[in-house]
Amino acid sequence: MTQYLLLDGYNIIGALGRYATRSTGGLDESRDLLIGDALKAAGWIGRQPIVVFDAAGSAEAGRTELRAGGAVRVIYSAQGESADDVIEQLIRRLDGPVTICTADFALQRVALAHGAARATPREFEDLLDELPAITRTPDIPFRARIVDQLSPETLQSLEELRRRAEGY
Repeated sequence: MTQYLLLDGYNIIGALGRYATRSTGGLDESRDLLIGDALKAAGWIGRQPIVVFDAAGSAEAGRTELRAGGAVRVIYSAQGESADDVIEQLIRRLDGPVTICTADFALQRVALAHGAARATPREFEDLLDELPAITRTPDIPFRARIVDQLSPETLQSLEELRRRAEGY
């Protein structure tokens, strides 16, 4: 059974400094960063991420897109509909456990009333901070080194073998 992680997009962007437009360069970049973070977190905790943004009055209104080969669903609310409305509908409609991440207390209460779990933006940020370094920074090449996995005693023994082999 699929488990879901619903993210109240602009609510999280507004709540966490990591998505502040002054540090990302703009709202589009903040959205993309949140979507990327949702993908990383969801892959680690095994939940299908769905990021919902308010889009009433926008060209994006009523659109759903799949990102990362369908791994992340991004929903923009339709005209006359808020992201909260979309999230409430999803909580009722999705077949499987749902966790909603929002700072909106009213939405948290609705989620709990429908049997969903809730998380705050700060808890989402804490999760991101706990991810393994390779997941947090995929743009930085990672090279696993055997030496990092060996005890100091084993390293010393190997160094002695190497020196003997080289005639030191």
